[in-house]
Amino acid sequence: MSVKAYIQRINYELIIWPTALILLFLMDPYSDNGPGFCMLKRIGITWCPGCGMGHSISFLLHGQWKASLQAHFLGPFALPLLTYRIFQLGRAQWQSFAELKNHYT
Repeated sequence: MSVKAYIQRINYELIIWPTALILLFLMDPYSDNGPGFCMLKRIGITWCPGCGMGHSISFLLHGQWKASLQAHFLGPFALPLLTYRIFQLGRAQWQSFAELKNHYT
């Protein structure tokens, strides 16, 4: 089995979403001065429909439901969707690697 074949089959979305959730857990949701993920804010646009979503998810990951809803009302809905997507991608990745393994045996 070739390591290169496994690397070529890696779904990078499966790396991005868990990493984003870990970073959101590690960030201080109360700080507006820290690093943010909003690309619109980084290029100077002050309004964005998703502003507060990262803070909302961060609050939620720390068990602060009320603060989460105040930061962005869709945060409590986004976290289960992201979690479901991660499991969906993980299952597909597992099947892809299993197919590759069966191909070489």
